[in-house]
Amino acid sequence: MGLFDFLKKPAAPAKPEPVSAAYAAGVVCAPVSGDAIQLSESADPVFASEAMGKGIAINPSGEVAYAPVSGTVSAAMAHAVGMVADDGAEVLVHVGIDTVEMNGNGLTCLVSQGDHVEAGQPIVSFSKSKIAAAGKSDTVFTVITNSDDYTVEPVANGPVSAGSVVVKLTK
Repeated sequence: MGLFDFLKKPAAPAKPEPVSAAYAAGVVCAPVSGDAIQLSESADPVFASEAMGKGIAINPSGEVAYAPVSGTVSAAMAHAVGMVADDGAEVLVHVGIDTVEMNGNGLTCLVSQGDHVEAGQPIVSFSKSKIAAAGKSDTVFTVITNSDDYTVEPVANGPVSAGSVVVKLTK
């Protein structure tokens, strides 16, 4: 340890690497790997009712959420990122149930409002253990908030990989 080491800023945590995404117009990719379930089967009454829009829920196996579409970030919070896809779909990725109450503890947004991101780019990192310790669920919701403009077809329940297609959109 050198004399002036105390002046050095701590190294920023390494940003997660992107994943390969099968993104194209009219599809939404999985933001996380894990087990997909239908929104109606989720434990969150707002998402289950599809009041926010149609989509898919995933019980994640990892701790990084990736952009499900290529587009512009319209909202960026520690627990959620809203995006407007290049094809016009408005997509919300929300990490956990009631995780807003955690005030960012264990959740880190990796993008900013106005950023243009590519599908598969890391957008949120989260700690499954901190979410569990707070008594919350870490289910990741992917919702098309303008789903009235589309026929929304989520995949069947089962294992999915981050970057794989989980929702098809038809105008």
